[in-house]
Amino acid sequence: MSTIAPSSGQSRSVAQLPFPFGPLLVAVLPNSGPVAGGNTVHLLGVGLSGATSVLFGTTPATIVSQDVLGLTVTVVVPANAASTVPVTVTTGGGTSNPVPYTYVAPSTPVPPTATSIIPASGPVAGGTPFVITGTNLNGGAVTVNGVPATVLGSDPTGILLFGIIPAGATAGNVPVVVTTAAGTTTVPSGYTYI
Repeated sequence: MSTIAPSSGQSRSVAQLPFPFGPLLVAVLPNSGPVAGGNTVHLLGVGLSGATSVLFGTTPATIVSQDVLGLTVTVVVPANAASTVPVTVTTGGGTSNPVPYTYVAPSTPVPPTATSIIPASGPVAGGTPFVITGTNLNGGAVTVNGVPATVLGSDPTGILLFGIIPAGATAGNVPVVVTTAAGTTTVPSGYTYI
């Protein structure tokens, strides 16, 4: 069956029509995001036509678009502290029921820990492959007695860090330090050049 698309004038008049019972908000998708805001979410419901205001708690969001049927409103989320806040939509027909939205704080990076280096000794000339065991070693840089080692990578869980020992100055025991974006840790007992 063919249908006739409404003219732009008819679309505008449809968008202005209030829902008989006021706006009803069903969902916010996605229903969580960063505390910095700036992300785009879609509000789903009925009677959302002609939305004049969308509040996240008491802070207004920026309305990007809305459909003429009053089923969706797209907004840019404002910034807020980490918490769950009510989202409401206001139209000419009133203010909707609240739907929760959760602001999520960025996770705090966990500092690395080191338990051992295998092998624990090798020639002064360096070139010995090593494995450091510990936790949160992903992306770690390694120094042996202050000299950068060649890091080959880590396993996905961050409990193993692979690399190659640099050349040493003299025989003896030296400190081994792992540094990540979250902090620094020293390998117990260090490494011994022989």
